[in-house]
Amino acid sequence: MEKTLKYPIGIQTFSEIIESGYVYIDKTRYIKKLRDSGKFYFLSRPRRFGKSLLLSTIEAYFEGIKDLFKGLYIYEEESDWTPYPVLMFSFNTLEASSMEALNIFLNAVFSRYERIYGKNPEAGGLPQRFESLLLNTYEKTGKKVVVLIDEYDSPLLDTLERPELNERYRQVLKPIFSVLKSFDRYIEFAFVTGVSRFSHTSLFSGANNLKDITLDDKFAGICGITEEELKEYLPDSIREFAKKQKVSEEEAFLMLKENYDGYHFSEDSPDIYNPYSLLNALDSRKINDFWFRSGTPSYLIGVMKRDDFFLPDLDCIETMASGLSVKESYLNNPVALLFETGYLTIKSFDDEINLYTLGLPNKEVAESFSKALMPIYSGYRDMECEDLLVKMRRAVVGGEADRFMELLQTFLEGNPYGNTEMAKRESYFKNNIYIIFRALGFLPRAEEQTCNARMDVMLRTRRFIYIFELKTDGNVINAMAQIEDKGYARPYAHSDKTVIRIAANYSTERNNIDSWEIIK
Repeated sequence: MEKTLKYPIGIQTFSEIIESGYVYIDKTRYIKKLRDSGKFYFLSRPRRFGKSLLLSTIEAYFEGIKDLFKGLYIYEEESDWTPYPVLMFSFNTLEASSMEALNIFLNAVFSRYERIYGKNPEAGGLPQRFESLLLNTYEKTGKKVVVLIDEYDSPLLDTLERPELNERYRQVLKPIFSVLKSFDRYIEFAFVTGVSRFSHTSLFSGANNLKDITLDDKFAGICGITEEELKEYLPDSIREFAKKQKVSEEEAFLMLKENYDGYHFSEDSPDIYNPYSLLNALDSRKINDFWFRSGTPSYLIGVMKRDDFFLPDLDCIETMASGLSVKESYLNNPVALLFETGYLTIKSFDDEINLYTLGLPNKEVAESFSKALMPIYSGYRDMECEDLLVKMRRAVVGGEADRFMELLQTFLEGNPYGNTEMAKRESYFKNNIYIIFRALGFLPRAEEQTCNARMDVMLRTRRFIYIFELKTDGNVINAMAQIEDKGYARPYAHSDKTVIRIAANYSTERNNIDSWEIIK
């Protein structure tokens, strides 16, 4: 009889996963490495990448519950299972709606531990209560304290569009986190996680003893599921997924890889899968946009529109290391925002000039993100966009290039933004066509060969290869000549797919495509 695996979807408690027989990807070698090489750490990873489970595992380790780790790496490698008192602060449960909500949350956390280790009645504010709690815990147990802070930036991210409340939250949290440095003599180990690194440089300025391992090669795989781990721990899952999809195991693996792999969190990072989407796909045995549907921050979409971001750049953004995080305003750096929230990832690194190349990690992010952006850039309602996409997809898959161009022209003609200054920008046309292709589920290669000078768009379907040259206030004759002269179609000369060349011109006077030429 086939054994049904249990996937820990939505379960973030290590003990529950182990005791209830859920699949667990062994990450304990990283805990051993952390323990052996220091004691104050900071880690940034996108939401739903396993940060909370990691801290829960660290909590169980420091509480000395050795039996939970039987069969795992650290069970044999660790000789000291001395239990320590652990203080866990999980900000992901806070509903950041007011100062009162923050104060109630923090008071509840401190009160819970003060009932165990004692409270100093003379400790006034929250920082003083934290100091007193560390001291009392140390004196009562005779051991230093382990401090774990999960999703420290949750209240800050939730209030990004409310700057006054955001700043007041900072003023409350900064002196509390500063205690991590001023009272370090009572701390055995501290680990802080969050989505963003931007506040790590300001909110934690008083706790600058935290070692940031976000981009450290040694810890690149500490969260998420690597390709090696997928093959080691979940081969039966891939087999069952393949059976349900009626494809070979190799094809099933490639489907999962195309949709959920592609994350890199350091210069020499292994391929990392989004764990939330991967486990959901294996559990349901379907491909879907699981991670994206679980919540996309509204502020992220707003920043993209506000900054008139050139969307084809999402496939190839070059930045120095300083561009991967910002010191203060998250909203003023869309590249750092997209990287830290998981919508961009490291594609390559040039160590000679210290330059990162970023891009969209996989098909799930590319397609879902574009669907979310489409109503923002087009002005159409969600259902109108969905109806349009169905018609366009049918045309593209069927090789009906003229029909596709007619639909695109109709879309631009009725766009509520059509008479605005936005529509007169060269980026407007390319942003719209890029969003449409991505939302259709295809992978256009905007400016394909390098990040500087390439053809506009190329995409593949099962039967066709489309090559687009898009001009603004130009002419289609020159555009088609460019396709031919630069040999854009040459790499596909021996392909069994039909190559379709499309040259199109966007007129800023008409705010629409005024002409196109198609050669098959």
